[in-house]
Amino acid sequence: MDAFQLYFQPKVNVQNDQVLGYEVLLRNTHHCPCYPASDMEDIINNQQKHALFLTWFQKELTEIVVSFPMLNFSINLAPKQLLYRETHLFLSAMQPFKKQLGIEITEAPILFVEIAHFSNVKMIDSYLECALSSIKEKGYTLSLDDVGSGRNSLEQVLKYVKHINQIKFSLVKYAHKGMDDETIKLFLKAWKNFAESYHLELVIEGIEDQLTSNAFKEQGILLQQGYHFGKPSKSFKSEVYQ
Repeated sequence: MDAFQLYFQPKVNVQNDQVLGYEVLLRNTHHCPCYPASDMEDIINNQQKHALFLTWFQKELTEIVVSFPMLNFSINLAPKQLLYRETHLFLSAMQPFKKQLGIEITEAPILFVEIAHFSNVKMIDSYLECALSSIKEKGYTLSLDDVGSGRNSLEQVLKYVKHINQIKFSLVKYAHKGMDDETIKLFLKAWKNFAESYHLELVIEGIEDQLTSNAFKEQGILLQQGYHFGKPSKSFKSEVYQ
């Protein structure tokens, strides 16, 4: 675990420029730190390695929330991580800090399922829904990351909507699909309407300048995240975005 470190990126309410909290992001220790994708794929696909990772992560995360009891943080979990018993033990151990912690379920597909008691896709889907229900019962807020991408399709969001509090829409993810700005706006409008219909918070990610932020603010999309408010960093401000 010496090869990993935690970075933080703010989420802001642009109505009052208030920092709502920080997304906790995993980075390697290279000269230019980035997400260690291949390392994490190896860890997530190996239950023993994953258990060791969670032991490290629990220690690091506990130090942060204890040191900053007035701040909120969100952590990312891939769907496959929810298939492991160790993940639920980790969430139970962190339960004293449930008011500070939000859980974001990523859009990562479930590949290489090697857990004996999951014999088919239907069983996995059923277990995941139970897992989300259990996490919500523990008192955590739940978010689905990058809706419309990967596993977090409209069908999946509808399946899990009664368990979640928030959805996140990534401008970057849609742009990488080769969509033009007008098409992206139409998708965002649909997700905004969806969020309002199901009484969910909507966070828009990928805000890179004030003009873009203002445009979405005028549309009533007030919860924003992106490089404009702060790149992922090892340090963070405690109260207000400047």
